[in-house]
Amino acid sequence: MFGRQRRKKVRVQPVAVGVQVLETRLDVAVAQGLGPDQLAAADGVRRLLRRAEDAAYGVDPSPGPVARWWTGALVEASFQNLHAARAQMIDVYDDAEVAAEIPAAVARSHQTLHRDDPRRLVTDVLTTADPARQRAFLRRAVEDAYDALDRQYERVRSFRNIILLLALFIAVLVAVTVGVVSARPSIMPLCFDADGEGATGDRLLNCPTGSGLGTAGGGDILVVALLGLLGGALAAAVSIRNLRGTSTPYDVPVALAFLKVPLGAFTAILGLVAIQGKFVPGLSALDSQQQILAYALVLGFGQQVFTYTLDRRAQSLLNGLPSKDASAPPTGTPGPVPPLVAAPEPEPVSTPTPLPGTPGVPPQPVPTNGATPEAARPLPPVEVPPTEPQYQPPPPDDDDLVQDDGTMTMPNVPVPDHR
Repeated sequence: MFGRQRRKKVRVQPVAVGVQVLETRLDVAVAQGLGPDQLAAADGVRRLLRRAEDAAYGVDPSPGPVARWWTGALVEASFQNLHAARAQMIDVYDDAEVAAEIPAAVARSHQTLHRDDPRRLVTDVLTTADPARQRAFLRRAVEDAYDALDRQYERVRSFRNIILLLALFIAVLVAVTVGVVSARPSIMPLCFDADGEGATGDRLLNCPTGSGLGTAGGGDILVVALLGLLGGALAAAVSIRNLRGTSTPYDVPVALAFLKVPLGAFTAILGLVAIQGKFVPGLSALDSQQQILAYALVLGFGQQVFTYTLDRRAQSLLNGLPSKDASAPPTGTPGPVPPLVAAPEPEPVSTPTPLPGTPGVPPQPVPTNGATPEAARPLPPVEVPPTEPQYQPPPPDDDDLVQDDGTMTMPNVPVPDHR
């Protein structure tokens, strides 16, 4: 193991620790004695552990740096082999260790599988099945849970790649637009009419590069794009603070930040073009260079309206990943609901002391001097408040006072329903 060439390290720490833990448990199981079928399972587990370690260190497979980062080949290969080894370890464990693995397997299934997934029904028979069936059901539950977990990480990586491709496409489009318009400003003028006329009678313009200019310049779109980039960067900083950190190897929040920056320049340019074309009702001209720059900055930040849905989608993907936080209920399983108000303890009910002479009560001795001792005096009865409020029925209507036989009813006496 130590003579193996270790070049590329991809999340080596969690994989290396998992490999060492499983190897230690294998050694303990072999020392305790294994049957022929368990020895075959132990050999398969060791092969899976070697493949997981090779993938973590970039020995096999060995893609290039870009392909490794884009496809996540090493990350997925190392964790899939490690997960398969943990599932096959069920055949190596004894009955006590199998019983100890059941709670973790059930919790993992509830976190990774949907509540309507029929595979979750396997976990319902783990505690009632015989040892042979219990081992098979537990191995199947562990495999299904880890398979669902690997698919979730693949969706996160795919979402990150889509965001990065979109950011790259928008950045290239903005760069091409800025280059073409800088060479020929008349194609997409970003200036507005100013009050007054020039010395030669030409109309004056308010442009991003200055006020009272005669013609639009090639630097106008550069200034607008720069302010749009600043607005996009501000929106990225504001949106990232609302995202929860993640331990996944795929940085989805960073990919969203890369998208917002070029998208800010894109929306700033298109927004000024829409204002100049009187597309926005009530807003057809900007009176100064400062207003143009301010609108470019605000429009760059305004791309947050379009990327808000992507932010929510990213947060839902990150929230869908299982967590080891015991305070959060598993995904798809409602957690215990705490009582809103604590139930009051029942108050002790005092029973009135019976008076002397009551049947069943022995007579109390009377002192010879005629004085009644304090202990012999009867205690006053304690009134117990009723548990339910007394209900006084409303007075009957005139129609209810007459029964079917024509006789009158007594007041405040319920009349049976005779309809």
